[in-house]
Amino acid sequence: MHQASEGQHVLVVWETTSTESDVKALVMPLRDAVGSDGSVATESAHMLAQSSLPSSKYDLALLGLCFPFASEAPIELLSEISRLLKPSGKLVVASSSVDLILSNLRLSGYTDVRVVGDVNLTDEQKSASTGVAVKEILACKPDFEMGSSMPLSFASKSSNVSETLDDPDDLLTEEDKVKPDAASLKVCGTTGERKACKNCSCGLKEELESEMQAEKDAAKKDFKSSCGNCYLGDAFRCASCPYAGLPAFKPGEKVKLMDTTLLDTI
Repeated sequence: MHQASEGQHVLVVWETTSTESDVKALVMPLRDAVGSDGSVATESAHMLAQSSLPSSKYDLALLGLCFPFASEAPIELLSEISRLLKPSGKLVVASSSVDLILSNLRLSGYTDVRVVGDVNLTDEQKSASTGVAVKEILACKPDFEMGSSMPLSFASKSSNVSETLDDPDDLLTEEDKVKPDAASLKVCGTTGERKACKNCSCGLKEELESEMQAEKDAAKKDFKSSCGNCYLGDAFRCASCPYAGLPAFKPGEKVKLMDTTLLDTI
C-alpha cells in the first residue's frame, strides 16, 4: 500500500519503541524503490520537530510502519509532517487506534483521509500484537502551502489603474446645504416630533414650556385691549386680561405692568 516510486523523496518517522532492525527492514526496500534519484530520510517521532529536515521536500511520509505499530499520531506531529511534505504529498499511518488517527488527520488539515487496508504482519508480529488489528490509513496534504495566495478568477485585470474619488461636497444638493433651524433639531425619541411624551425625562418638556412662557410674556407686553373695557376694573375685564388685579385707570393712561404681575396672571 505504501510502496514508493522511482525518484521520490520518502520520510520514515519511527517510534522510540521500534528497534534498529525494524527500521532497517522498512528502509532498505524503500531505497531500492526510489533509486539513485530519490532519497529516504529517517527520524524519530520524538525528535522530528527539532530536526533540520527541509520543508516541502518529501513526496511520501510513513508513520508508525515499524513494529510495534503503536503510533497515536498526535496533532502536533501530524502538523510537522505536513510541513515537510510537498503539496499533494501523501502520508501513510499504521495504527490500531483508527478512530483517533482519522480524527487527528482531519484536524491537522489533511484531505482524502481513509483506511486503505490491513498492515501485512509477519507471524512473529502477529503473535506479539496479541491479535489486535493494525490498519493502514492514507491521507494527503492539500495541493497548496499554508499561507500561500493566488489571484481570484474574477479579479479585474485593470485593478492597477488608479481610481479618483468624488469630492464629497459635490454630492450635496442645495437643499442639503440649508442650515436647519436649531429649534427643530431636538425631537422626542418616542413621538418623533417636537412634542414631549407623557413621561418625558429628556428635558424637552421643560424646554417647550420655557418657550411657551417666553411667547406669553412677549404677547402680554405688546398687549392691546380688544374690548376697550380694561381701564374700568376687574369687573369689566376678561379672564385672560393682563390688567387683572390692577386698579381702574383713566382711558389713554399708560399703565406699566410689573414682571411679577405678568407671572401672576398666567
